[in-house]
Amino acid sequence: MKNALFLLMILFAFTSCKKSKGKISPVCDGSAPTYTNFVANLISSKCASCHDYSTYAKLNVIIQSGKFTKEVLTNQTMPEGNSISEADLNKLQCWVENGFPEN
Repeated sequence: MKNALFLLMILFAFTSCKKSKGKISPVCDGSAPTYTNFVANLISSKCASCHDYSTYAKLNVIIQSGKFTKEVLTNQTMPEGNSISEADLNKLQCWVENGFPEN
């Protein structure tokens, strides 16, 4: 009995410390954001201190590689500190689903 309780405590400790804790699953909110009318401002405020994505062409490199979707929406490791709101993540999800439109 003591061993079973100990194992349950260990299991609980490991499962409660998953890196995915706090992540949300972005869902398109029905909006139609573009780089020009939404993403550029978000990138400027959240990413410019570390990355130069000041133009769509510069951001397009990581879009095409799949890194944008992976790091921002799936892993939610960017921006550092995961400071994008759920509402903005949902809009970004729409942008991705709509093919990353520029204008």
